[in-house]
Order: sequence, then C-alpha cells, then structure tokens
Amino acid sequence: MSGYEFTPHPERVPETNPAASGGPPQPPPPPPKLTARDLLDPGEPGQTIFVPDYIEVRDLAELLGSKPFKVVAELLAMRIFKNADELIDFRTAANIANKHGFIVERLL
Repeated sequence: MSGYEFTPHPERVPETNPAASGGPPQPPPPPPKLTARDLLDPGEPGQTIFVPDYIEVRDLAELLGSKPFKVVAELLAMRIFKNADELIDFRTAANIANKHGFIVERLL
C-alpha cells in the first residue's frame, strides 16, 4: 500500500415511500362538468323563451337547456305520451317551461 487509503462515502439511499403506500400521489379529481342546465339559474327574472303554437319536444328541450328524454319523462308524468320527434301544443310546452323557471311567450 502506498500510505494513502481511500474509503468511499457511504451510499445515500433516496427517501421513498414504502411499497405498501400505493405509489406516487394521485392528481386531484377533475371538477364536475358543467351542463347547460347548470349554467342556467331557474327562476331568474328575464329568462323568457318564445314558443310557437306547436313545438317538437326536442326543440323545447333545447330551449330549456335540458335533454329531450327529461322533457319526455315530464310529459309522461302529465300522462301525455309523446316522443322527442313529436309536436306538443303551446299550453303543454308552457307548463313544462314554467316548471323549469322560464317565462313563456307565444311566438307570433
């Protein structure tokens, strides 16, 4: 030996979580998606929709910011059997729109 002895530094082990910890932290969950219905505030004054004498269920749902099947379900609750492609009269459309907080006026 040459009088010079080299002792390596002890190896540092990186600090990690134990294997049972489940791995890296999970990202936070995404915020819930907003639908058109969430953006509308029912009952807010000034939310007026204009409806003709007869309107398709699908078109009414679009005006209300709702899905057609939800409007069909409301019609069924009123004992009116219609599908999304059929026409409903102004009075029925106004009843449904009022439940959603809209002011309804007849389109001339």
